[in-house]
Amino acid sequence: MTGKIRAATIKDAEQINHIANWYIENTIINFDTTPWSIERRTDWVGQFCQKDSPYNILVYEQDDSVIGFTCNTLFKPKTSYDSSTETTVYIAHHIKSGGRGELLYRSLLDLIGKRHFHRAYAVISLPNTPSIKLHEKLGFRMVGMLDEVGKKFGKYHDARIYQKKF
Repeated sequence: MTGKIRAATIKDAEQINHIANWYIENTIINFDTTPWSIERRTDWVGQFCQKDSPYNILVYEQDDSVIGFTCNTLFKPKTSYDSSTETTVYIAHHIKSGGRGELLYRSLLDLIGKRHFHRAYAVISLPNTPSIKLHEKLGFRMVGMLDEVGKKFGKYHDARIYQKKF
């Protein structure tokens, strides 16, 4: 499990995109239905790299390859929500996490705790037992259920909302 966690750079966009697009194309874990272009992903990663951004994107790098990423983003686009943030974490589908996802996510949560954020939210599409267990282990608790909120692969799917206080 030798690797390092670091802030992502624009150079990581291609590997991040590869990881995310696999989940978009093959699972209900990500509710996007169309894979992102590298241009879109590069722009997205670039937002985190701005000096004054309150948001973070971290990668887990192993053997010169990005095998996972985590980030926190805008929760909702209204000023009153600025003290809240949405979080996510992904490990490449072909990698057995072996605790890497937890280490990566803990690093992000440590950064969030040092910022002005009061709450972190995670929206978990169901079923996704591994993600639920990870979030609960890291101090998130379920605060809501969204019935049939997303439609993917011709079926409606539920999602749970988890919250972590800082």
